[in-house]
Amino acid sequence: MPEPGAPGWAADPAPAGGWVGIDGVDYRRVVLCFLFRDGRVPDGDGRQVLLGLKRTGFGTGRVVALGGKIDGAETAREAAVREVAEESGIILVPSAVRAAGTITWRFPAQPAWNMAASLFTAEAGNAAPVACEEIDPRWYAVDAIPWQDMWQDAPHWIPQLLAGRPVRATIVMASDSEGIADAVVD
Repeated sequence: MPEPGAPGWAADPAPAGGWVGIDGVDYRRVVLCFLFRDGRVPDGDGRQVLLGLKRTGFGTGRVVALGGKIDGAETAREAAVREVAEESGIILVPSAVRAAGTITWRFPAQPAWNMAASLFTAEAGNAAPVACEEIDPRWYAVDAIPWQDMWQDAPHWIPQLLAGRPVRATIVMASDSEGIADAVVD
């Protein structure tokens, strides 16, 4: 797997949208952005992360991070800011969005689902998310993540991100495109 910062793999700036080849495999370029807030907000207790129930599209029915495809010539950071606004109504200042690592998902049985993600984090303060057609965002306590409602790879790498450590991961999904055939997390 290319190192962060190598062509086609930088968190930001990044090549324009679409697909990227890594080690001879094509991946759709996507972003995921994890928003955090502390528990001193009216409905909170302890550190919280914003996740959402996917209502439509890829991952319907699962709890996921906010994010999506990189469009046109936008950078990964610009895509993260746009996706957060579209999926939660929360407007982020680009300079406050921090790179948090990279991850690839390879779906051998469904190569069109392969993704190379740039990961980001940001503080959301007391921002209140608003549901959209695609996702219903909700704050979760960092120590009460709904793992059973997420993709099976989530427990392999999200704890590292929640702990504030950069993530470099490669996930190979099983032939059923649900289970995990291999997970390497640095």
